[in-house]
Amino acid sequence: MPIRRFSKIVSDVELTKLLRRFEAGTTIDVNKTIHFHHLDSDELERILPDAFEADPGFTGRQVRCLLREALWSSRKKGPLTIDSLVAEAHRIAKKQLAQPQKRYAMWTKFRARQMPFSPGFRLNWNGVLLESANHLPGYMAKGEYFLNGHGRIDPSRPVFFCHLIARCEARHEENAVDQMLDATDLFMALFNMYEMWGRWSKGGEQWAEGKLWHGPYHFVFEGQRFLGEEHVWYSPNFDEEAWGIHPIDMPAVLRFIPRVRRALSALDRHPLRDLLIKVLRLMQNAMSSRDQSYSLLRYWSALEQLYGDPHGREKSYSRIIQRASFAEHDKQIARWKLGHISRIRNEYVHAGDNDDDLRVMAQYLRMLLSRHVNYLLFHAPQVESHSHWLEIVDLPGDESVLVARKSVIDLRIGLIRQGKEHNATPKESD
Repeated sequence: MPIRRFSKIVSDVELTKLLRRFEAGTTIDVNKTIHFHHLDSDELERILPDAFEADPGFTGRQVRCLLREALWSSRKKGPLTIDSLVAEAHRIAKKQLAQPQKRYAMWTKFRARQMPFSPGFRLNWNGVLLESANHLPGYMAKGEYFLNGHGRIDPSRPVFFCHLIARCEARHEENAVDQMLDATDLFMALFNMYEMWGRWSKGGEQWAEGKLWHGPYHFVFEGQRFLGEEHVWYSPNFDEEAWGIHPIDMPAVLRFIPRVRRALSALDRHPLRDLLIKVLRLMQNAMSSRDQSYSLLRYWSALEQLYGDPHGREKSYSRIIQRASFAEHDKQIARWKLGHISRIRNEYVHAGDNDDDLRVMAQYLRMLLSRHVNYLLFHAPQVESHSHWLEIVDLPGDESVLVARKSVIDLRIGLIRQGKEHNATPKESD
């Protein structure tokens, strides 16, 4: 089902109370028009998605709109119940998912120089084609224009840089942009991870560590029709001065493309695919930010995703630190560093300030995460799930202890098998 009650973060009792409140705060007239009184429906509709799981083909905003429509429609038809709301939401969702696919494209500036003197590249991910281009197709080339409510937009800026074009098929512009931005983020995350592999940047720098990050604007097309005349997709944190500091040359980009392509291929069929995508997106948030406090928060969130209990409501920092240090050569120092990071992270979150050199600790986290992500991608085919991975890292790190435990486990398995044979139904020939 495209919309369903499954994990039940919100219980049936809580959801029923919310529906009763909606009923009590609304009336229906003879024309089937809903009238609201003593009810902030906007707040209620914002929290309603917490009670449902939706098909991944819907964006967060689309889920809210879908459930809002289902809620209003169910209210007009009679008493509100969980079953009636789910049935109505399923009907609407099924209709929306049946809409035909359309072709979309999007381009943004690509932070690489010397593109006219180098070949380009193409990558495929999850139905999205990514390619670099020195010159845009004619229908994509736009001059400076004015967008009401935003101001003047100059697609040529920043100058002397090439373009990154994404193409896909989707049923709606919002789904297409979501899909293309996700693919772009993932590509940049993997590229930045490998380009910075094992490298420390100098202290005191005021620019992002990663070489690749989003340009100021994303120009979107349905077929060859420009969709940016009424609204614009843009990066609110773009800084043109920072963009021009130490950009990468295109020949250097091309050296890492084969490695990125192999990583995308491994990720596509990996049992931890969804988890690793979340981790990489958080890492890209950190690698593309000039705010070192924000970078540290994003790296720590990535660590929590990888080593926090997937179904735990509370994060145990000590448990996360224990797990994240399992493969470090000097576990004591690693745990000391991670404990220090967790404390300065808390100081920043709760007090908004700290006196630490955040760049050093952020880079340590970045390199630790990079090693672990790369290991999972290429050297851990036996890992079946996130829970399985945590079960592995929770085992003792002392090989002699593991060997002793293995002998005990083998003995126990032998006793179980012997018991089964002893209790088996005798054959006539016995």
